[in-house]
Amino acid sequence: MASLGDAFAHDHRRLEQALEVSAAHVGASRWDAAASAFAVFRRGIERHMQVEEQVLFPAVESGTETPLTAILRKSHRDLRVFFDELEDALTARDAAEYARIAASMKALLARHDEKEEAELYPAAQERLGAEATKAAARLES
Repeated sequence: MASLGDAFAHDHRRLEQALEVSAAHVGASRWDAAASAFAVFRRGIERHMQVEEQVLFPAVESGTETPLTAILRKSHRDLRVFFDELEDALTARDAAEYARIAASMKALLARHDEKEEAELYPAAQERLGAEATKAAARLES
């Protein structure tokens, strides 16, 4: 079984790919396909963030929010605003707006993922021990 960090990093790459599929459909004016691909991305990333917020953050915090989890929680809130804006751009069939928002969101998401992979996942793996496998499995449920 892969480590918790490997499983979550793999999920990051899977989600990035789903977002790229949506963007490619937008670029080709295939709006229904773009919306479907974005829905796959959104469901997946919401599930990913939910597991982090409900399992990993509490494991790292041990009852008290840390500077790391505070930053990551704020990033999750910010990312959710971008998700809503991307859905609005898809509904409006506005390729330029979608591209502008996606570029900004991807920059934030890249920094966020890097911080999780470098700091959160190793700390959570250490604190969760054998339970880390269960946390990683929740990504797929």
